[in-house]
Amino acid sequence: MAPNSLGAAAALAAGLLVLSAGASSGTVVSGPVPSTGPTVIGTAAAGKRLTGLSGSWAGFGVIVYHFQWYRCNAAGAACLSIHGATAPSYAVNGRDIGKTLGLKVFGTDSTGTSSAYSSLIGPIAPPRPLLVATAQATISGSPVVGKTLQVSTGAWSPVPAKLTYRWERCNANGRVCAAIPNTSNTSYTLGSADLGHMLVVLLQGTNGTTIQNAFSTATPAIVGPSVHGPTLTIGPSVSGIAAQRQQLVASTGIWQGVGPIVFGFHWYRCDPSGVHCQTIRGATSAAYTPVLKDVGDTIALTLQATDSVGPTAAYASLVGPVAGEDSPLTPTSLPTITGAATVGGTLDIARGLWSTRPTGFTYAWLRCNANGRLCVAIPGATALSYRLTAEDAGHALAADIVASGDGTTQAALTAATAPVTS
Repeated sequence: MAPNSLGAAAALAAGLLVLSAGASSGTVVSGPVPSTGPTVIGTAAAGKRLTGLSGSWAGFGVIVYHFQWYRCNAAGAACLSIHGATAPSYAVNGRDIGKTLGLKVFGTDSTGTSSAYSSLIGPIAPPRPLLVATAQATISGSPVVGKTLQVSTGAWSPVPAKLTYRWERCNANGRVCAAIPNTSNTSYTLGSADLGHMLVVLLQGTNGTTIQNAFSTATPAIVGPSVHGPTLTIGPSVSGIAAQRQQLVASTGIWQGVGPIVFGFHWYRCDPSGVHCQTIRGATSAAYTPVLKDVGDTIALTLQATDSVGPTAAYASLVGPVAGEDSPLTPTSLPTITGAATVGGTLDIARGLWSTRPTGFTYAWLRCNANGRLCVAIPGATALSYRLTAEDAGHALAADIVASGDGTTQAALTAATAPVTS
């Protein structure tokens, strides 16, 4: 299966991304993972139409989305599904006045179905209101205990003469909200009582005798100070043919974080064993096309994922060695490793597909560091299969396949396994 990640522009163009087999070893995924949750845009008044956006999700293969709108009380509790409201947009009506509305999005891929919630919107104003929020206020700041958050004013029609603020603590889905005592400022410092909760601000706009309340968007669930960045579910990988002038494309993999996740790409040129890596100047996008200088070397990708809390680095398996532009023998489908990466288990090599049918192969099993770099040949391990020993524990393993034919040879590395467990 191929992971589909909206984090990379090149991946969007391709539609599907390729995951290295080793990166997913031992990982169980059930449904896609949202890296940016659903949102709702529109004016919170009867007679208006709200539009739900699914957000950005990462999963395996094509992701299909379904929508369900809910009507809740003014505090975002006692939510009931609205019969028939299963489209991305919703026409606000008289039954919604004074209530809040919520959207739940279901994402389904080849591994299963998962769900995510938008922030509450409302309370809903009557038709042709004298004062209404046309865009929700937002909360900025790191959602970490001890940090300070700041709320914006949002957008109103007309601009209210006075705005007041009340911070509220909700459950982990941004529902069932309750006021936090003595919080009437535009800023709020998170405490231990907020851990695991989403926070919102209830803004009250006033123009003369006209009063209208409006919820801000919700924060992510608050985390403790020990959380420093997003966590990895499925590792990054690189797809494409490792040959001069042939584009390589990065997949970000699947991550879980606090708030939106932004990805940074850093490509490196390494020797054939993944040692002595040097940054490739200017290679910071989701795709990289090898040049003449890369021929004979391997290409490495380091991915930096940053959420509201901080950055986390992850590493794709080495790709290469890079073949020359006119090489008559190149892998069109990379060789892979199958089997469980546990001491006592057996790994096997699948030789992949080649541009010309090879007349022979040689094999060398490599013991690498946990990131799949700094690989060295395992003495005597030159068969299609390899039985893992205690010496392999904690290391990622890869295999170097050398194909021969038409008077030439070409090497190709498999993706590395996950670190071997005891």
